[in-house]
Amino acid sequence: MRILFVAAEASPFAKTGGLGDVTASLAKALTLRGHEVAVVLPKYLMVDRAGHRTEPIDLPLLFRIDNEERTGWIHRAQFPGSEVGAYFVVNDHYYNRNGIYHENGKDYPDNLARFTFFCRAVIQLLRSDEFMPEIVHCHDWQTALVPTYLKTVDRGDPELDRLKTVFTIHNLAYQGFFPRDQFMVTGLPWGHFNPEELEFYGDLNLLKGGIIYSDFITTVSERYAAEMMTPEYGCGMESIVHANRHRIVGILNGADYDVWNPSTDAYLPERYTSEDLSGKAACKAALQAEFGLPVSANTPLLGTVSRFDDHKGLDLIHEALDLLLLDGEIQFVILGEGKPELERMFTEMRSRFPRQVGVFVAYDEEKAHRIQAGADIFLMPSRYEPCGLAQLHAMKYGTPPVVRQAGGLADTVRDYNDAQRDGHGFVFSQMEPKDFMQAIGRALALYRDKTAWTALQRRAMARDFSWTRSAEKYENLYQRVLEGSI
Repeated sequence: MRILFVAAEASPFAKTGGLGDVTASLAKALTLRGHEVAVVLPKYLMVDRAGHRTEPIDLPLLFRIDNEERTGWIHRAQFPGSEVGAYFVVNDHYYNRNGIYHENGKDYPDNLARFTFFCRAVIQLLRSDEFMPEIVHCHDWQTALVPTYLKTVDRGDPELDRLKTVFTIHNLAYQGFFPRDQFMVTGLPWGHFNPEELEFYGDLNLLKGGIIYSDFITTVSERYAAEMMTPEYGCGMESIVHANRHRIVGILNGADYDVWNPSTDAYLPERYTSEDLSGKAACKAALQAEFGLPVSANTPLLGTVSRFDDHKGLDLIHEALDLLLLDGEIQFVILGEGKPELERMFTEMRSRFPRQVGVFVAYDEEKAHRIQAGADIFLMPSRYEPCGLAQLHAMKYGTPPVVRQAGGLADTVRDYNDAQRDGHGFVFSQMEPKDFMQAIGRALALYRDKTAWTALQRRAMARDFSWTRSAEKYENLYQRVLEGSI
């Protein structure tokens, strides 16, 4: 099959979180299964800054968006070390910026125009003979106008009508919600602004269009597919998800072990395996030194790599650590960026506990690897987590995670059972500091039993969340969509 991924992020070109990892890793996994795959994304400033070389193709772009003529180009490249092709939509006015979606904690006010231009450029690419896919796989609200255009204003074009679309919801909380008076930016006729299509409580909801107009919808874990139909996790969209449940399936994300593997990881000061964990001690010492903490082999080091967002449960981490740090028996390091108030919360904690807390406010790929390897325990108490990749990486690096029983966290982390000496991490249910602290307490207690702790590490490292099984499920889904059997 020939498959085109449409996404706002794809690692290593552009990434703010798991979306960038997933699009790149799934594309590579499908290529290894014999399919021809390409990914199209905007050409952000970070692509040039990272030194990625691209070449223009003969496909100029010209669109009238919000009463302005906007021009652009499409460039192509190749994913490093892979046969996956890459296409970039170029427009300096929209994409020559420091961020992908926002700067200084604020969304770009013209995000609707930015991703409208992107989606219209994708339609132009699909009309060309540059890359002629059978399946167009779109990811999240930024790409939702692609299936919307295909089923509305571009219906009847023989070059486009043959295409089948799959739409993946990576996080239902991000819906592409814009005021009614911006609807004209999309270029769609006002007739499509109604409760059955793109209107949502009086305003525009792009994700809703992706759900309604795509041939099939996926999300990133089986549990989250069910959770999306509940008021707790549906983010106001539960009735729409429920109405389309016959076209929705959960397929668990995988981990890219070519990138995330402690036995081959070039970012680590020393590599290690489940059979020989001695290198993990060296990684811990190096991580303590990197964050300016006393180097101590016996002090439990807790770590977090996360976007600084409310749903990640960072307030819960802060509240629990405020108490645990007073005892002086633990250390904690955190890496991430996002909401300024959450960033300040942890930088202030570092000021109060400078010998116990290390903070790096930014996303840094190398540091993320070193935290996974150097920490003893990984904290991930998300209020909701459609899938999550960090807990998969933590288990592979022998860093048992403490997670909430939600979404993909519940699908991937089995709670440690003391009686049976079974499990791979520590799971709690209620979003309460007491429950979270009890789970951390169980982890710290087991950490002092080195034999049991080493056995737990080895069980976690032995788990296989590679993309092989998930890629096969996507392959089967694509085939059924093409056959019209679902």
